[in-house]
Amino acid sequence: MKFNDSQITSVKLVSISFPGRDLSLAPVSIKSYILKDPEISKKFSVHISQYDINTSNEDIFQDLETGNEQIYGFTVYVWNFEKILALAEKLKETNPKRIIVLGGPEASGLAEQILVKYEFIDFVFNGEGESAFKSFLTTKDLSTVPGLVYRKNGTVLSNPEAQMKNLDELALPYESQDYREYLENSKTPVRAAIETSRGCPFSCAYCTWGERKMKYFSLEKIKPAFEFLFNHPKVRTVYITDSNPFLRKERSLELLNFLIEANKHKKSVTFEVSPEYLTNERIVELISQLNNEEFAFGVQSTAPEVLSRIKRKFNAELYRKNIKLIRQQNKAVEFWFSLIIGLPGDNYSQFIDSVDFVLKLKPEGIYFHELLCLPGSDLYKNPSEYGIEYMEEPPHKLISNESFPHFEYNQAKELAFLIYLLHRTSNLKQSFYDLFEHQNGQGLRLVDYYIQFQTFLKDQLDVLDGKSIQDLTSWFFEQTASEFLQDQHKVEQLTHLYHSFETGVTS
Repeated sequence: MKFNDSQITSVKLVSISFPGRDLSLAPVSIKSYILKDPEISKKFSVHISQYDINTSNEDIFQDLETGNEQIYGFTVYVWNFEKILALAEKLKETNPKRIIVLGGPEASGLAEQILVKYEFIDFVFNGEGESAFKSFLTTKDLSTVPGLVYRKNGTVLSNPEAQMKNLDELALPYESQDYREYLENSKTPVRAAIETSRGCPFSCAYCTWGERKMKYFSLEKIKPAFEFLFNHPKVRTVYITDSNPFLRKERSLELLNFLIEANKHKKSVTFEVSPEYLTNERIVELISQLNNEEFAFGVQSTAPEVLSRIKRKFNAELYRKNIKLIRQQNKAVEFWFSLIIGLPGDNYSQFIDSVDFVLKLKPEGIYFHELLCLPGSDLYKNPSEYGIEYMEEPPHKLISNESFPHFEYNQAKELAFLIYLLHRTSNLKQSFYDLFEHQNGQGLRLVDYYIQFQTFLKDQLDVLDGKSIQDLTSWFFEQTASEFLQDQHKVEQLTHLYHSFETGVTS
């Protein structure tokens, strides 16, 4: 881009995040990287602003307006896209000379469509942003900017991505003054994020991470970063953002031993990992020694046909073995597992099989997620190959699935919510396990008792409190369950009905 060399160009990197989080990694990393360039640090003034997702658009706009920057860069996710579009449009309306730039997962997957549809967006970055944004600020030839999507003579053009080869060239959050000040000024301790690698060796069809070459920060680089987070009073938990942080045996052993030793204040260390990819027992043992009261693991589906279609591996025996091993090492740990409703090739019967597998692992609870066809994923790119249709607008929910009719889909969702609610009611959760053990040999699976109770409740208690299961999205399961559990009369009614159900089953 060509900027006025006679004056400082002001840049605002904007993040919209959830409450209780640290300063977003993307703008921190981009700012730290680009300002290492003497030419940029001389000609550009770069600032970071982060806002709570619940803050009104007007309040955010008024705050952004006071800075009157020439360039606004937004990090876009599926859950903040519409909010960012509204802000970007208003910023452009009040000053058409402003340059609006988008990056992040949602923007990357929709880059060309965004420029075709929204005239107030000037540029979109596809892929990693550090070196790309640096090139954008310094070059006069846009065709040389990696991953840049832009307009030229009425046509939208897209440049090839160029990924960072050496992650150690990037600054980690604790090295940033902005990040340190954000922590110091936080009113309450936050969940702090850190990445130790980028990429994913797998190619799950519903994910945007797949088939990106794995790259790692050196352990020498990341160890001081962990120590900083462990010792900072404003850090509540540490979240490792990697797709699979413990795939390399020797690296994993060294990192895990370090985390256990360095975490003097016993802060929780959370991450996403699939137990069936943990093939080294020593790594599993060390994971169980991290100061975690809770582990969340993805299952998504256990159906062979579904797994084949979405290009996901699953080893039930190894999964059970690793869960058992972690429990042996840490008897107090609680497990949550996730399942996706509506995957290609799935149906009600197979979904119920997956639920039964998870229930028998005796989780604290299950996260049920409706399938979202995220931009950049293979599902999004090739829906007809998977027999699905989805919403073009965020959050890209499923409209139809040829293998999972609407009636069965809603039936599965209704059961999923009931199970989620029952597992939030500790005495009832245990009651189902007790009932299953008592009735062992009756030819029913554990999940069948939940299904029978679902039928039993019909016309006796509306656990959805008037809401339609078709309209209730899975990310509102928690809120809806909480509202139900706050009504003591309804809880007592649910408990009474369960006991009546149990009496009928056992008599």
